[in-house]
Amino acid sequence: MVSQGIYYLSLILIAVIFFFLGAWFYRFALWYPRGRKAITGTSSLIGKYGKVIRDNGTVLIVNVDGVNWSAKFTGSRKPSVGDSVKVTDVKGLNITVEGESIGN
Repeated sequence: MVSQGIYYLSLILIAVIFFFLGAWFYRFALWYPRGRKAITGTSSLIGKYGKVIRDNGTVLIVNVDGVNWSAKFTGSRKPSVGDSVKVTDVKGLNITVEGESIGN
């Protein structure tokens, strides 16, 4: 017969092992979205649409998902205040948007 102390020690050891195995599988299930688009961070902004709220001459202020971003534009026509634009790149705290108006 196994003593009571060894029995409880083995139960605790098994519980700790399962805890760490669960944390390891959690990492793969939730941290790696398996080729899907990023859902957090600045890279999740790419492909989203925002609205130009201010034009400071060289830099646009664009509202994307309720947050104002400093933006540079690409394309032949500079978007006007109120135009919807598409985010094409993120570098630091600045975004690059498509210069063509997508519509109001």
